[in-house]
Amino acid sequence: MTDMLWEFFLITLKIGALAFGGGYAMITPLHYDLVTHYGWLTETEFSSAVAVGQITPGPLMIMVAFMGYKVAGLPGATLGTIGLFLPSALIVLAIAGSYLRFKDAPIVQGAMRGVSLAVIGLLAAVVIELGRGALSTPLDVLIGIAAFVAAGPLKRDPIAVLLGAGLIGLVHYLIVGG
Repeated sequence: MTDMLWEFFLITLKIGALAFGGGYAMITPLHYDLVTHYGWLTETEFSSAVAVGQITPGPLMIMVAFMGYKVAGLPGATLGTIGLFLPSALIVLAIAGSYLRFKDAPIVQGAMRGVSLAVIGLLAAVVIELGRGALSTPLDVLIGIAAFVAAGPLKRDPIAVLLGAGLIGLVHYLIVGG
C-alpha cells in the first residue's frame, strides 16, 4: 500500500506540474495513469469521480481526493490533492511578477497560444474517452446530444441542463428500470 500511495502522489505531483489549462486538462493524464497504465480505477470509477467532482465546489480537488481515496485511502486522498496543487502554487508564486511584465511579449503570446490549443485537444480527448464509457444506450446518446446543444449553441444555464438531464434519467429509471 505504501508504494502505491507514493506512486499516486508522484503521479499527481507530475500532473500538477505539467498539465496546463486547468482541471479539465488534467483529466486525460489522470485517466491514462490511473485507468490505462496502472489499472487502479475502472472506467466506471473514473467517470464517477469526474461526475462527483462536477457537482461540488472545487471539482478538481474533489475528483482527485476521490481517486486518491480509491487508490490508497485517506492518505491517498490527502497526498494526491497536495501533489496536484503544490507545483502550480509554487510556479504561480515564482513567475507571477515576471508574467505580468512580459505577458505582451510575442514569445510569451505564442507559447500561451500553443498551450491553449493543446488544452482544447486534451479536452476533446476527455470528452471522447468519457463518452465511450457513458453513451451505451440510445437514450444516453440523446441526453448527451441534447445537453451539448442546450449548453453549447443554445447557451442555456448548465445547472438547468444538468437538472433536466438528471430528471429525464430518473423518470426513465422509474418507468423502465435500470
